[in-house]
Amino acid sequence: MKKFWLFFFTAIMIVSMIAACAPQIPTPTATEVPVTATATEPPAPAEPVSFHYVFLDEPPGIDPGISQGATQSTIYAALYEGLVTVDDKGNIIPGAAEKWETSADGMEYTFHLREGLTWSDGKPLTANDFEYAWLRVLKPETASTYSWFVEMFIKNGTAFAKGEVPAEEVGVTATDDRTLVVKLNMPAAYFLQALLSGCWLPVRQDMVEANPEKWPFDSATAVSNGPFVLTEYKIGSYITAEKNPNYWDAASVKIDKIKFSFITDANTAYSAFAAGDVDGIAGVPTTELVNILASDDRLFPYDQLRISFLRLNTKSPGLDNALVRRAINLAFDRKGYLDGLGSITAKPILGSVPNGLILDGKNFRDVSGDNGLAAVAQIEEAKKLLAEAGYPDGNGLPVYRLHCADNMVKNAEIVQQMLLTNLGIKTEIKPVDTKLNFPMMVEGKYDIAFGGWGGDYTHPMTFLELFTSTAYDNATGWANAEYDELINKARLATNEAEALDLMVNAEHILMQESPIVPISVPSGAIMMQKYVTNWFISPSDTLYIARAVITK
Repeated sequence: MKKFWLFFFTAIMIVSMIAACAPQIPTPTATEVPVTATATEPPAPAEPVSFHYVFLDEPPGIDPGISQGATQSTIYAALYEGLVTVDDKGNIIPGAAEKWETSADGMEYTFHLREGLTWSDGKPLTANDFEYAWLRVLKPETASTYSWFVEMFIKNGTAFAKGEVPAEEVGVTATDDRTLVVKLNMPAAYFLQALLSGCWLPVRQDMVEANPEKWPFDSATAVSNGPFVLTEYKIGSYITAEKNPNYWDAASVKIDKIKFSFITDANTAYSAFAAGDVDGIAGVPTTELVNILASDDRLFPYDQLRISFLRLNTKSPGLDNALVRRAINLAFDRKGYLDGLGSITAKPILGSVPNGLILDGKNFRDVSGDNGLAAVAQIEEAKKLLAEAGYPDGNGLPVYRLHCADNMVKNAEIVQQMLLTNLGIKTEIKPVDTKLNFPMMVEGKYDIAFGGWGGDYTHPMTFLELFTSTAYDNATGWANAEYDELINKARLATNEAEALDLMVNAEHILMQESPIVPISVPSGAIMMQKYVTNWFISPSDTLYIARAVITK
């Protein structure tokens, strides 16, 4: 699921997730009473079962067709349900679709929706809602951050986005109320995994078009088809939702109300958790992490499918030279950076694809190797490249804008000192409001910035496609025709060995050209009260709480 996640990388937190559930009320039994006995009061109704979870960032939006990210993915999993979903073992299982068939060539999928599906307001949910939602993502006026992702899979998606073909020629068609036929650009064994991303979720046309910009924030228009339905969004503070009685599997949902709060200070969030005021939090302060790891069994670590990196604006003077960018890549002290942050869980990474993604029976990271990079700085080699580019010891380079989210100033200070000490490159730190940080990158209003990516599915392609010239989330200005060609060939490859070879070659180009400087693979962790059970979190940081149980 890409998700795109634009993902929120920060040194003061470890991304995480949660879930919850409800007590049963015993049925009173009849007892013999004296004739003179008076009537007793009926038992008081049970208190609603509620769950309160804290995120350390607030998403820029919660329109599934437009905005993606780790925080959004958890919110979407609570409010919506796509054609497929996932279980706690990572297996794809039926969601809104009860079954599907795939053509022999892998180019066509036919999904059959469950009978009687409805939206939260009781109106029928049909295959047309999925068709509308996917076409909406492709329309330029929607300004979806994941249009490129849908284009990558769906036949004629790119041509439609460019206005070259009508909607009728796009590879998504509702043939009746319960049948959705999807035609792909290429066979993609990971297509069902890709469907976990929020951009494929259904949205209802009448609600969207009645209030295009604000419909997901208003309980009157934010109809959904998932386990919960939004009741309030207080910008800057919280989201509340309640159980959706019209969800097809409402009987398995044991929570009546949920609340997602946004507390950007990790110490404040942790204090609320320690006091028992909230049920779970999405991260902990670095200053508390060692003690928590040693003594608190409410910390739940998990493997993340994500990387953190620096983006280098290839349109900026000096950074438009691949030798300068490669020098920065070589001179970056990944171990020193993580040590400076006090990180004891993140690990340095020497490429754009994290460890553990298997293709043709081989670990991609093992095959692609270290790309000539190291966990520690290679200063002498980096200085040679800088001099070769015409900037010995950084002389002649401008003072670069080093952008960071406003809660990542410490990260920026470490990088600032590293670039100055190792290469003589000067920077000026520019903290930016978290919600504005990535849009500024897309607009090219930065020189060096922190970035990251969480995989939308368990395949190397989810990390490599990010840096193609048409990917919205590239945000570096970098475009390389050979890289694009290798990625396109890998998408069309008929066997995994061929695809692996093509993608390895593509990563080598990416690391030589260095529009990004890979830093680390974070390890995630969640803090959850012990009375919350039956929840799980995916490697792409989506928290699934619909079937959670709370037993206080």
